[in-house]
Amino acid sequence: MSAIGKIIGWLLGLGAAIVGGLYLLGSRPERPPGGDDDPWLTEYEAYEDQTAHTGMDGGAFVTFGLRIRDPREVCREEGNYTPDTYAIRNGSFETLQSGEAIYVRHADGLQRRSVWVAEDKCYFVDESGCKAHDIYAFDGYYAGPDGSWDPSVPRLTADTRAVNGRKYREELDPEGVYLQFEMAEDGSGSVRRVYPSLDFRESYASAPFGRGAYALENPADSLLRAHLVLLPDGRTAIFSQAGETCRYILE
Repeated sequence: MSAIGKIIGWLLGLGAAIVGGLYLLGSRPERPPGGDDDPWLTEYEAYEDQTAHTGMDGGAFVTFGLRIRDPREVCREEGNYTPDTYAIRNGSFETLQSGEAIYVRHADGLQRRSVWVAEDKCYFVDESGCKAHDIYAFDGYYAGPDGSWDPSVPRLTADTRAVNGRKYREELDPEGVYLQFEMAEDGSGSVRRVYPSLDFRESYASAPFGRGAYALENPADSLLRAHLVLLPDGRTAIFSQAGETCRYILE
């Protein structure tokens, strides 16, 4: 074989090896890294541009700047996924003076949000950073009265949107606090939590996890966050913040 032929053959072999390597890399399932790393965290990307939408009732509204970059998406779609699959374990719960339980990672001493935590059981920590209860998590699994995963409750799969402009009244106090939504088809939008007796309201930007679950963040105060779930009945919203869970019913 001539020298040119050998060179061509070597180049072809090298190209095949590179293509094969890329194929193997591309087909390898994504898994969380080992050690103390915790990749399954909700990350937010704030942006200044506001987006105009047309509401479901024909009215116009503008969403705040909030979008989710969620690396756990690949996990939520795996057939063998459960809350324990990617629950974090490298930390501990701390009880604040106000009574809320927050989860702090030993590696960096920082709070964690929107994760399952494995201790004696799997506990759900919501978007406010506190142990949540009686609500569906970001992955559709249910956290029971003590905040732990209740496998007897079927996983929530429906991706429900709110009815825009209408009031969702607090179930235990229909004349008290209520929620109002302006939500686009993609789940982005805004949520208002109104306190009529105080003439006060909180505004949140919403970003969807899927399965009817949403992360809420106050654009004026990034520490003011909440977890929201809209049930498939189209009438019920569950709101979790700072260790408290409230149900709201469409009036």
